[in-house]
Amino acid sequence: MAIFEKKIVEKVTLDDTETITCVIENSQTINGHTEYALRVQRGPIRSNCWRVYRRYNDFISLHNHLQTSCISLPLPPKKLIGNMSRDFIAERQAALQNYINIVLMNPILASSLATKKFVDPDNYSTPFQEVALQHVSLALRGEVGWEVMGPLGDIGWRLRKHYFQVRNRSNPKDELLASWVEYGPDKYLDEKDLQLVFKSLLQLKHPNIYPFELCLCTEVGGLTVRKFGKNGSLRDLLCGAKPKQSFLKKYGNPKGHKPLTERQIIIFSRQILETLSFLHEKGVPYGHLHTGNIFIENDDTIKLLDIENGVLGVPSFYRPYFVQHKKISTLESIDVYSFGHTLFEMVFGRPLHESVCDNFPNECSPLIKSVLDSILSSEACRNGLPTINNLLSHKCFTALNTNNVSSNHEQRAHLKFSTAIKEKLKYVSSKIEERLKDEQKLVRSQKRIARVQEMMSTEEEKKKRRHKKHESKEIETKEQLPKEQLTLNGVSPDRSESVNSGSTATSIGTVTPPSSSGLQVMDFRC
Repeated sequence: MAIFEKKIVEKVTLDDTETITCVIENSQTINGHTEYALRVQRGPIRSNCWRVYRRYNDFISLHNHLQTSCISLPLPPKKLIGNMSRDFIAERQAALQNYINIVLMNPILASSLATKKFVDPDNYSTPFQEVALQHVSLALRGEVGWEVMGPLGDIGWRLRKHYFQVRNRSNPKDELLASWVEYGPDKYLDEKDLQLVFKSLLQLKHPNIYPFELCLCTEVGGLTVRKFGKNGSLRDLLCGAKPKQSFLKKYGNPKGHKPLTERQIIIFSRQILETLSFLHEKGVPYGHLHTGNIFIENDDTIKLLDIENGVLGVPSFYRPYFVQHKKISTLESIDVYSFGHTLFEMVFGRPLHESVCDNFPNECSPLIKSVLDSILSSEACRNGLPTINNLLSHKCFTALNTNNVSSNHEQRAHLKFSTAIKEKLKYVSSKIEERLKDEQKLVRSQKRIARVQEMMSTEEEKKKRRHKKHESKEIETKEQLPKEQLTLNGVSPDRSESVNSGSTATSIGTVTPPSSSGLQVMDFRC
């Protein structure tokens, strides 16, 4: 019967990491106000676009929100008199175009909910925080002794991930941090299989993976609880930020960057690579390595966070970068590429906001530079990246004595899945890679189309310039001819012709246009 049918909840298919571009097409005056028409496009497909209409005050509201980042943004100033003139509106439109371009090209500003809502109100007007609190409260209702204390605000960049302070009555002194995230476009496990995966992750033991206190999943998302780390993430350390601050304030324009020492870089890199190797050996799809997902335990130890993101299907932080490179199409290559960006940030104290880097600052040591070059250079991304084992055997990570920090990983590490779940995880990995390859094909296709259109546009402009040049030369030639050569059928050009005259001479001050046959020859040559 219909009343017993199971309710089907569709996963979120929107990828929040997809690049958004915006073009202000025109403006119009409505009720004494100027309204700008914005054509917004998500991703590489040109047909995936829509129009949004915004007034100058809407730009001001967005600007006020983004000021938390302390990033200097070129919003054009107000003007009380003469703000309706055509010249001023055209000038302001160009300035607003420059403003929105800068906002959307900055990964921190572009991730803000205010920015998303500004360019895509249909998909981002939901009260995400309130909805998340409802889901977390319902999820913990069946867990004895657990309760929500309150939200922590937008301390992370992912707008569909929300953080809460929770308490376990059996250990009331522990400061616990709960994170709730909606399923993403790469979620391929059903709820039953996901519960079995979470059950195994709850038993996970590894010296460089942050342990769980609780793992739950519902029809719409996943909830994980960990002890709150007062030291914060590696990104917090590099930016000199407090963990509970807004991500815009922490990472937008930090006052000072603090790169790690070479010894810390090598020790942390070694631990990261060994942990990635462990996850791949166990079949866990990760792909979410970045400095915000690395917890600093002490000067010699780090722990990876959010290893559950892969099975929850949320898109990777660096996806807009590696989707541009055909050779980065497996989960291992994604992890290696993400490690390259992480290493860059550890070395220089700032993130790399490009998909490749061919010139590294001089303060980089030759050994570390060789590692960065093998991952982030244009040649590496074009021809293929090293494997995790290749990097582990690199002399950069074997030359320094790491005090045997991770020499007994095999004895201490533990993660076990059933045979059926292992097969399901292989399926998840293959589907993640399949979606990535499909998107990479679209990106390459759109790039080819753009190049062809650019070439055609360039050729058309060349034709027009040659055409105008040819016409101007003909005009100059005729203007320079003596009067004797301009006399036609015995009629002088200085004499006006009557209306009844049968002469075909032109009247004074006019120029005979080129013949149609001459135009055809010219077009053919072009």
